[in-house]
Amino acid sequence: MLLLLLIVPMAASAATADDFYQRMYRRGMTHFAAAEYPAAFTELRNAAFGFVERLDTFEAAHAYAAVAAHRAGRDADARDSLMRITAAEKVEPHFASVTLPEDIRTEVYKVAARMLTREEATLIGVSQQQLAAAAAEKTLAVVPTPSKRPNVAVTAPRDRSGADATPPAPETAASKLDNAQRALEAGDVTAAQATYESLFAASPLAHADEVRLAEGLYRVHDYTKAARAFELAGPLGQGEEKYHYCYAVSLYETGHFKEAKRELAAAMPHIAVTEDVERYRAKIDSAK
Repeated sequence: MLLLLLIVPMAASAATADDFYQRMYRRGMTHFAAAEYPAAFTELRNAAFGFVERLDTFEAAHAYAAVAAHRAGRDADARDSLMRITAAEKVEPHFASVTLPEDIRTEVYKVAARMLTREEATLIGVSQQQLAAAAAEKTLAVVPTPSKRPNVAVTAPRDRSGADATPPAPETAASKLDNAQRALEAGDVTAAQATYESLFAASPLAHADEVRLAEGLYRVHDYTKAARAFELAGPLGQGEEKYHYCYAVSLYETGHFKEAKRELAAAMPHIAVTEDVERYRAKIDSAK
């Protein structure tokens, strides 16, 4: 009898939680239908947390969340939802069977082709043709429009001594990292990621630059490269304690659980315990 009394409240609690996330999902879809995309993204992303054991609903929620964020001009949030889908696909390929309207699936693939790496985009079903179209679109976006003015030779201004003006100094790793940071803050994840990848190809950098690169790669969710950049940077010193958390998450997301626990322990005394930190701490602590 006592066992029955214990089971009934637990079942009721589970049902209550399920109802809560179902209501949140429905609110998100209502906002989406009304083109209230910022609210739709928030509701759908939060609802997805309640469906981690139900891949159909989890991936559908993040698909709509990604589209909502993209339409709201919040590409960093759109990429975050797409990365949640790719993470689920690595565990169990499923997205191809998720029921979505054709226009929504097409938009998800189009956004994914622009924002994810080729490997990540292919994982969720983006075709090679869609990837090629996205690459061509990026190329067209950076091609300068030819000037319609007549081709008139212009003499560069000289200083008072008559010497040629000093040419601009070459871009350093630090200045490129500054540009990538500004791109991220402006929501241009694609530009930031391109800069980080070019710098990663030039690694190893000076310690401080390598640490900043590792943090940037972490922020665009390229955890494999982020973990490698932290490794190349070497030991984190005084004043760099907060980066242990970025390293811990990157290690966890790439399956290096023991090392992630080590880095998390080093980070915790030096960072604020936010909702995201608490969630990752629970994941890392329970990882085996």
